[in-house]
Amino acid sequence: GIHSFSRARLLPVPLPSSFPAMDASRQPLVGNSGGNFPRSESMLTNSSAILIEAEQIRQRYKRLHPKGALDDEKDYKTLVHTLSWERLSAIFKSKFGADGRCRNGPCGLKEQQAARYFEVYGKNQITPPQKQNKWLKLLEQTFCGIFNILLWGCVVAEVLLIVLSSSRSGAAPKKPKTLKLIAPGTASQEAEEDEGEQEADYVTPIILSAVIVMAAMLQWHAEQQAEDQMASLQKMQAASKVPCVRVDNNGQRLDCEVDPVNLVPGDIIFLEAGNRIPADVRILYCSDGMEVDNSALTGESMPEPRHTKTEPITCSPTEARNLAFFGTTVLKGNAACIVHATGDSTFLGKIAQGIKSSRVKSTLEYQIEHFIHIIAVVAIIVGALSLVANLMSPIKRSAAEVLQNSAAALFAQVPEGLLPTVTISLMIASEQMAKKYVLVRKIDAVETLGCVSVFCSDKTGTLTKGEMTVQDLAVPLPGGPAEGLKVYNREPGANVFTIKEENMLGDVALCGILNNAANFRIENGAEAFTGSPTEVAILRACVQVHGGPGAVRNTKSKLENDNVFEIPFNSENKWMLTIHGQPSRSHMFAVLKGAPDRVLKFCTVAKDGAAMAQIETTMSDLMAQARRVLCIAKRSLGPSEIPDGAKFEGTGPDDCNFPMKDFEFVGLYGIEDPPKEGVAEAVVKAQKAGVKVVMVTGDHPDTARAIAGRINILKDSYDDEGEQLQGYAEFAVITGAMLESRVPKSDNFTDDEPDELVQWWKKATQHTRVFARVSPIHKQVI
Repeated sequence: GIHSFSRARLLPVPLPSSFPAMDASRQPLVGNSGGNFPRSESMLTNSSAILIEAEQIRQRYKRLHPKGALDDEKDYKTLVHTLSWERLSAIFKSKFGADGRCRNGPCGLKEQQAARYFEVYGKNQITPPQKQNKWLKLLEQTFCGIFNILLWGCVVAEVLLIVLSSSRSGAAPKKPKTLKLIAPGTASQEAEEDEGEQEADYVTPIILSAVIVMAAMLQWHAEQQAEDQMASLQKMQAASKVPCVRVDNNGQRLDCEVDPVNLVPGDIIFLEAGNRIPADVRILYCSDGMEVDNSALTGESMPEPRHTKTEPITCSPTEARNLAFFGTTVLKGNAACIVHATGDSTFLGKIAQGIKSSRVKSTLEYQIEHFIHIIAVVAIIVGALSLVANLMSPIKRSAAEVLQNSAAALFAQVPEGLLPTVTISLMIASEQMAKKYVLVRKIDAVETLGCVSVFCSDKTGTLTKGEMTVQDLAVPLPGGPAEGLKVYNREPGANVFTIKEENMLGDVALCGILNNAANFRIENGAEAFTGSPTEVAILRACVQVHGGPGAVRNTKSKLENDNVFEIPFNSENKWMLTIHGQPSRSHMFAVLKGAPDRVLKFCTVAKDGAAMAQIETTMSDLMAQARRVLCIAKRSLGPSEIPDGAKFEGTGPDDCNFPMKDFEFVGLYGIEDPPKEGVAEAVVKAQKAGVKVVMVTGDHPDTARAIAGRINILKDSYDDEGEQLQGYAEFAVITGAMLESRVPKSDNFTDDEPDELVQWWKKATQHTRVFARVSPIHKQVI
């Protein structure tokens, strides 16, 4: 009720639909402001309009998802990659530019509309796991846990004994104290000591309480430090503002920069190389050859190209090349995109929601719980036996003395020093892990790590370096490609090429330096490379072969190597061409680099069957080792082939004003994301210790199989055990497609799973060493 109506100013409050309508004959209530109280009908109308609009927004958004898809669907399901621009514009009520660039004219959402969307969809951030209050956590670690409860039980029992002892001594008549001289070792001295021992023992409960509290505080402090370090790392990764375009209230274009958390579905944003993608987006326009790094989500180590074409309905969203995902990075090119999912609705958000679960007990907790059960049983038995012995003793004792003796016998079985010993040991191990660059958030995890029997590891960036590297340089023998190709590999451990015949690698290194979109500079005495990972890999290898940064600078500064024309790599040509030289000297040359099938057709070797056979054999050998192979060729341009004024033009072989044929084959680059140093040895050590090592990756099965073979996860020949086990070869490598129909519908397996499925997973867990092309949800199931 309103108890102070005369002083209260009445404010409009939305009323429920069941609220009775106001009688027209009644006078409106009047507050001290003198204004009439708004009618409930108008309030209901405004509130309903907002709710109706919000529901319309949600219903339009549902059109982006397959029929029957739930709002809390665990898997990432969307149809946005299959819809036309017109359909997307209608669903989001967002304006697009005619060419998709959205650089001119009114584009994007209206500001008022964006505000409405923000109310419906909320902030563009993944809901973090609920954090426990740090002080409550300290109290929990101090007073909870079965071992802590047992120790606190000891403290309480000691206090009760003190109370009983005090009450007994208080009830006994006090004798006047007299000075006595007692000889050492006499019965009188022993009786005096017994009397002192029977007095209240205040020290034991105080020390035991201090031990429990200090052990809890040590564990709490160590875990709190780890949490603070994690929070600091996350703050360092905060994203910068995103260029965005909207429409103001006057219908005019409004270019602005928006915080990523304030983006909403329907916003049009602009991305360029180096940007971290702030939400899940559909690409409306992108430059030729745009590439993104999806390794954080899919495990694919190679950069993935992007385009604007509508994908077929059979294409899964994670495979669609007109989508880019929250948390990934643009490596090359630029794009205009429309945001279609934010926060928990993004691919990364679905992964985060899928792996949220209550913390399971650690192996240490299970072991301590089992140990405490044994201690409790033994202590109770000893206490009971002590009680029986005291009752049956010929020496008559009071009930308080019997209780004290039995309690002492019972609590003598409790190892009070176990808790601080375990805590300090785990803290020491945690510090040792920190020296190995491992941050331990829960110190129990250190002991759990020692109990591991199966180790499932991602590939990209974990077992491998996470960066593309040229592992092989293949060049023709002096007699030409028809005689064969010589392949130069990096020296194991040294990470450099074995160069015995420098002339053999001169051309492939020079052409790789001149025809390259990457850049390098010296920062603080170290080489810093920027650009597409593939280009950086080639440039880094060629710089090393060519003699280092100084030699490269000298080579590029020569006038005969000056870059005068370039056709950049694009998704149609799949090659890059550069022309170098001085027009005044009438001598120039072109360098062509790209996919082997596209480059070789411009080379003279295309007409030589023997040469092509040698090149294809070498390429097959490299690809069998999961290498990505690129080809490079060169061609001299005579005076008659150089256009007037050396004004080169064209974007491909059909419209170039210079000859695009008769190139000389120079060599091949074999590129991969190589294993980290020491990984192969670490896998062998783990296997000898009885730990099964399994690779779980989103990368291609051939790539995963090749890397797994090199780091001893997959053996080239079956060992004795492998030969005896049926199904080893069949289950050695399993793909995501094989898992689709075999994952549980709920978060985990149940006892009601079909027997066929159970048997399949039993074989998989027994034999499988590589899971490839799997999604993050699959990884959780594995």
